[in-house]
Amino acid sequence: MSPPLTFALPANFHGRNVPDVSFNADPNTGYTIFYTSDVNGPVVLPLMGGTSFVAPQLNGVTALLAQDSGHRLGLLNPLLYALAQTGAGRNPIRVISAGDNWFYLGRNGYSPAAGLGVIDVAKLAKVVAPGTN
Repeated sequence: MSPPLTFALPANFHGRNVPDVSFNADPNTGYTIFYTSDVNGPVVLPLMGGTSFVAPQLNGVTALLAQDSGHRLGLLNPLLYALAQTGAGRNPIRVISAGDNWFYLGRNGYSPAAGLGVIDVAKLAKVVAPGTN
């Protein structure tokens, strides 16, 4: 059973509140942090997750794609949305058509739960730099 909705945004809310793409932010399948504290020494923090982990991943992926392509990429959104519309065989976006994020259900095409879907980085590298891979 999903938890109850604890907040509601007003109609015509100004600002972003839905994703463009998805990465793994689930703390239950997420990341282990190895942290060195000045007081306690080395500490292992298991089962961490959230946007704070996903945003740097996408930033790192973008940096690697730019390095691989040999040129700046600029804003990825127009490229990603165009690829999602074409549905071409080399489409680097895998749609999340099942599951939910407590508030929205996954579905074919864009969904407020998962955006366009999950990026296949190797396929996206071939799209942004077709002659170098």
